[in-house]
Amino acid sequence: MYAQQAVSVGTNLSLLRNFTKQQNFTTIGQTVEVDLHMTSQWSLYSLVSYHVKGKYDNTLLATKRDPLSSAQDFDFTNISRLGYNQFSIGLKHYLQGAYNSEGLLNLYGTAGLGLLTGRLENRFSQSIDTAVYLIPTQAVEGDHKFRRLTLDIALGAEVDVASSFYIYGEVKTWLKASTNPSPYLYNNKTPEVLLLNVGVRILFE
Repeated sequence: MYAQQAVSVGTNLSLLRNFTKQQNFTTIGQTVEVDLHMTSQWSLYSLVSYHVKGKYDNTLLATKRDPLSSAQDFDFTNISRLGYNQFSIGLKHYLQGAYNSEGLLNLYGTAGLGLLTGRLENRFSQSIDTAVYLIPTQAVEGDHKFRRLTLDIALGAEVDVASSFYIYGEVKTWLKASTNPSPYLYNNKTPEVLLLNVGVRILFE
C-alpha cells in the first residue's frame, strides 16, 4: 500500500553519552526530522541534530626538551569541550504497526548515512613554554572542527496520543564510516556514542 503525499515532521530531546576512551562525557541535544512515507511500513527520513558541547579533562605530562636543563617535568590539565552537529538521511521501517496507526504501539528501526561535524576546544590549565617543554601530540591547544561520515542505526517505539500526533522514544548509535584523523583528539575512534531520544511526530496527509 502506497502513501498519498504523507509527510511527518518531528522533533526530539536527546541525551548523548560519548564512550570514547579519554573523551567520556554526557550532554544533551535536539533533532528535527522530516519523514516522507512511501508505503505504510517504509519511510525516507532526513534529519538535522545539534548537541551542546560536553566537557572532559585529562592530566598530561610536559617534559623538558633538553635532558641537561634544570627545568622540571610537570603535570598539567587539558580541559576539552566537544560537541556534535549532524545531518543524516536514511530509511525507517515499521516492524510493527504503520506510520498512521491509531491507538497501537508502533515499533520501528532506522538505518542511514550521516555527515557529522565535531566542534572541539582544548584549553591548558596553565601556560607552557614550548621552547622549553614538549607536550603530548594529542594535546593541541585551540579550537578545531572535524568531519566524519557515520552509519546511523536506531530502534524506537511510538504511540498515537491524538489525531495525527505521536510520542516516541528511541535508542540510537552512530558508527564511524570514515577516518579523518585529528591531532586535537585523544582517540580518533570518535564518535562512539549512545543516544536516548524522546520526541513528538506530527503527521500531515
